[in-house]
Amino acid sequence: MVRSLYSFLQSPTGRILRTGLSIGLVALFVGLIDWSALGELRQRLRWDLAAWALLFAVAAYPLHGLRWHLLLRAQGLEISHGWTQAVSWIGGFYNSLLLGGVGGDAARAVYALRAFPERKAAAMASLAMDRVMGLLVLFALCAGLLVGLLPSHADSVELQSLGLLAVGGAGSLCIVCGLGLFGSIHRWPSAVRRRLGPERLNAIEALRLRTLAEPGRHALALGCSLAIWWVDFVSIWLLAASVGLELPFLECSVAAAAAYVATVLPISIGGHGVREGALLATLAALDLVAASGPTRDPALLLATSVWAVTIACSLIGGVTLLLWSNPAPANPRI
Repeated sequence: MVRSLYSFLQSPTGRILRTGLSIGLVALFVGLIDWSALGELRQRLRWDLAAWALLFAVAAYPLHGLRWHLLLRAQGLEISHGWTQAVSWIGGFYNSLLLGGVGGDAARAVYALRAFPERKAAAMASLAMDRVMGLLVLFALCAGLLVGLLPSHADSVELQSLGLLAVGGAGSLCIVCGLGLFGSIHRWPSAVRRRLGPERLNAIEALRLRTLAEPGRHALALGCSLAIWWVDFVSIWLLAASVGLELPFLECSVAAAAAYVATVLPISIGGHGVREGALLATLAALDLVAASGPTRDPALLLATSVWAVTIACSLIGGVTLLLWSNPAPANPRI
């Protein structure tokens, strides 16, 4: 059923529906703002804070590139920092155009396979670990932050559901990583081992041993993941302050985490609209914004600003795609 849904979402009809959903949700946020009342808000708008928010959002991309570079090195794949930074920026551009939040991974996979044609499995392993680390830290952060909030919002079904999702996501990823890294392939079901064959099993075992042999680089990559999410959380917190919403950082971080979790769902283009909707829904569940009253228009403007900053960052990746002259180095060191 999941495969059928994914195939449908990738079909022309599915792409039209996802594009329509993204455009419709963003247009809804823009349309709900009382733009005639923004004169007073504009006087209170802190452009300096908005500029800092954009800088923090931009700062996350070099951290993405550094994390992937560390994971490539952990698999014995050596290439310049400039290459991983450029491809990471390009991946961010494709993230805003393709299915859910995984379009950038597909783009990076293409570049990695071109750069390491003799070590394709290792290149794909670095990408898989990059994605798993990002999600694991996000779920863990979300669960940890909610621990401090749930006692004062014990009756919030939305926050309880978010907490269960975060704990379930973090727990599932930990189990998968534990089994993959510390479980012997000889204990796998015989049917699976026969289907993979000796050559693939040996390649998987080599990747597993290589991963276990580089705890230092993986620890640094985990640190990068933590820094990436905190930088993103600070960016949204600063954007909120710039439009006049003085949100507590803890609650704002929970809302930001929920927003980024929503972008993983393959129901929109690049998470546009879904991310902003999840952000506002979580802030409402925390009683920080309301459907009417003085916080309504600033909250809607915050959602639109988050979308605009995301687009601005992705356009930097688009410019990189147009200007970069070395998409596939001829002789990477392996």
